[in-house]
Amino acid sequence: MSLGLYVHVPFCVSRCEYCAFATWSDRFEFLDDYVEGLVTEISRRRAVLGDRDFDTIFLGGGTPSLLSHAQLERILTPVLGANTLEVTLEANPDSLAGNPRSYLDLGVTRVSLGVQSLRDSDLKLLGRDHNATLAKDAIDRLRSSSVSFSTDFMFGVRGSRSSEMLADISELAADSNPPEHLSIYGLTVEPGTPLASKPWLFPNEDDAATTYLEVSKLCGELGWESYEISNFAREGRISRHNWNYWIQGEYLGVGPSAHSYLGGVRSWNIRDSYRWGHAITAGRDTVAGSESLNEADHIFEGLSLALRTRLGVPAAAVDLAAIPEDLYELTADGRFVLNAKGRLVESAIALLLVPEAISCSELEALQAIDLFDAVR
Repeated sequence: MSLGLYVHVPFCVSRCEYCAFATWSDRFEFLDDYVEGLVTEISRRRAVLGDRDFDTIFLGGGTPSLLSHAQLERILTPVLGANTLEVTLEANPDSLAGNPRSYLDLGVTRVSLGVQSLRDSDLKLLGRDHNATLAKDAIDRLRSSSVSFSTDFMFGVRGSRSSEMLADISELAADSNPPEHLSIYGLTVEPGTPLASKPWLFPNEDDAATTYLEVSKLCGELGWESYEISNFAREGRISRHNWNYWIQGEYLGVGPSAHSYLGGVRSWNIRDSYRWGHAITAGRDTVAGSESLNEADHIFEGLSLALRTRLGVPAAAVDLAAIPEDLYELTADGRFVLNAKGRLVESAIALLLVPEAISCSELEALQAIDLFDAVR
């Protein structure tokens, strides 16, 4: 079974309008101590994992690219193993290394670049630190490096038009070395965020749905196949780390608010970075809470995750009579797979799952399908 490692880096230059993650823009004096805390937490948590290597490593945040190369090396050197297939670093255009090839020397194999938009008006509304010029420069530098990279985009920004996003994606595809992966997320309004207090900026659901359908169609035409609701990849270039989440693989999360799933137990860390740091220093557990999934919950969760992906779910596990036929396809081997229109209402369709119709072994057989071969 695969084992992933998620490393949370909660530092940002400023907080985006829509961000509900555990991040801070005023604690940079804590940065060196934080890195040492991460190394300590990894060492303590890894002691119970035995000799297992991490198959994938993902440094997310926050803005991991704010870390120096020495700090990144301090985190990565102890955790890179013979079986490590993918190491992803989230980066913002304004903090990407001048020469992204330098990340390769640290063991990083993949950069996930938070572009969100190539339009200054969108970026301003989202509260991003970079502008379109910086974003395009970062993409160009990644194109000329040997680092595999993904770009993140966001749709649903008030005043933006689907034609603009379509033009941006077409421009990316026209280059001889386009991104191997695209993540395209809908803007959501989370309680407690600055955006939540500005209803005039809330996304228009009809416009957002139209944009998603048009972008999904274009990505397919340009060679980025949809393998999960928000993720599109070139042949064989899906995110191995994220795929492990969607098939209920095991993973260890370190840092404040990070989640883990090990041995059938889901746990989550202390959210506040200061409290998390004090626990590390005092030798206390950083876990704030946990839950064990029973068999029924395990199957339902597994089906809900698979429903988001190209795998789909066994047709027997869905109430087909309640679902319009224009929302899905049935594969030759009996799986129910949502199309782009169906993915827009995935959360509603998940309520129509019939988990008792399949067994754990049937779910595991579905999860074992090698999508790295399937996405061709």
